[in-house]
Amino acid sequence: MKHTLFMAIFILLVSGCTSAPKKLDNVKEGHWKAKALIKDLEQSRSYIVNLNLNAVRDDRARMDVVSTLGTGVASLVVDPQEVRYVLFDQKKFYAGAPTADAMRPILAIPFNPRWLHNILFDEELTDKGWSCTRDGEFLSECKDSVNNLKVSWSARQGEKKTVLIEHAKASVQINVQAFQPKVEDRKNLFVLEAPNGYQKLRVR
Repeated sequence: MKHTLFMAIFILLVSGCTSAPKKLDNVKEGHWKAKALIKDLEQSRSYIVNLNLNAVRDDRARMDVVSTLGTGVASLVVDPQEVRYVLFDQKKFYAGAPTADAMRPILAIPFNPRWLHNILFDEELTDKGWSCTRDGEFLSECKDSVNNLKVSWSARQGEKKTVLIEHAKASVQINVQAFQPKVEDRKNLFVLEAPNGYQKLRVR
């Protein structure tokens, strides 16, 4: 009896730990919580931040970056025409067209903020120079031959997954920890203005 009970508990634990990856093909919007490990390879330093992400497929997205101590680091909103982001510690506000160079003040790698949609919704990157491979029905890896950038998806388990962005200058590992198919607090969520006293700059 004890042996049977132990085996039943063991099977439940194992099945809970190996939940099938969640497909997002029919998901129109979502809210993700994640942690990111950012490595600056040129400066030989790394740091961890928390990410709060909301996105509407093929439309707009918002990313809020918070330190492990709970202080705001940055906030970003992006739509097909424009990206806006604020760096709280530097008291700077950036706005401009979403291009691969738009994130240079934050990241040491070329990264178009519109690619957040592809990362979150598991969509292939189709810009010039990109090629992608799949592992069965799930996206596995995309490479950019122009900017020497690679994005890979792994460790899929239910709503969780790991996304690794690799470049010669830096890498970003995003560990998605939770997901819900609904944008959180939609009212004014995708509106971002420069706080009073912040320097306003155009991204190039």
